[in-house]
Amino acid sequence: MSKTRRVAAMMTAALAAVGLATTVAVTPAAAAVKGPHLITNWTRPVAPDEGTWVDLYWKTGKPVCDAEVTIDGRNVSLTYPSNTETYTSFSKSANLKAGKVDRTAFYVIAYYDATMVVKLKATIVYNTCGDDAVEKTKKFDVKLPVMADTAL
Repeated sequence: MSKTRRVAAMMTAALAAVGLATTVAVTPAAAAVKGPHLITNWTRPVAPDEGTWVDLYWKTGKPVCDAEVTIDGRNVSLTYPSNTETYTSFSKSANLKAGKVDRTAFYVIAYYDATMVVKLKATIVYNTCGDDAVEKTKKFDVKLPVMADTAL
């Protein structure tokens, strides 16, 4: 199989998995989610030992203010945007309106030399907005596909 076909096959499999995760996210139980949640828990694939910006896409049923997202994982190096440095937040502001979609970005280097899925943990700290805002924290499992050179 040619390199191009292998990459296409792996990307198709990754996208199918993302599609499955998205399908699951729109079930009636998931539709009742009021706070911030990931649209899908998969990131785009990355090459081992190469720095890459990746995004997580978020949606909420109730307004979110002052959001800060941190990522943690084994054998990875993580960097956040220069304007926040110790966390990432939504691309448009630190707030997310109900029913809207926005993304958070982080720079990752995965120190693995095999094709695999690396488990990351995303933690969002935010408040419920307004005068009586309540600070909340939620954690989400995130999957980072690493595609080694042998797979390309």
